Amino acid sequence: MKLDRFSTILEAYGADPQRWPSAEREDALLLTKSSVPAARALAEARALDSLLLQQTFPNFAREAEQFTLLHSAIVSGAHRRASTWFVRWFGIDLAPSQLWPSVAGLALATVLGFAVGLGGLLQAEADHDDADGSVLSAIDLSAIGQ
Repeated sequence: MKLDRFSTILEAYGADPQRWPSAEREDALLLTKSSVPAARALAEARALDSLLLQQTFPNFAREAEQFTLLHSAIVSGAHRRASTWFVRWFGIDLAPSQLWPSVAGLALATVLGFAVGLGGLLQAEADHDDADGSVLSAIDLSAIGQ
């Protein structure tokens, strides 16, 4: 085994021989016994491994969970404030479970108003079927000018 390959193994797998590829493990151990640069590289890798084992890393899963909880609290609080403001001013709750009866009532009133208005217009048109077709014919326009 050459020193370049041994350095590559140390960089990839660390200083623990149990993690090294099994086909190259014995050759690498023999190289560390016969070569001073290989033994030095192994000592440096062991020092680096011990430093890495001493380090504590943040628990990103826990931080993500806390961020999700914080985000949920902010969004629900903003929705609660917006909906209470809207209820105070307009008397309508924007929650979907509370909003659909108001929308349905408004749609029904619109349809009924349109139907009644259209029916009234059709009836008025049938009642005022004059010879000249003018609604203003019944008004005495001579009295307006005086």
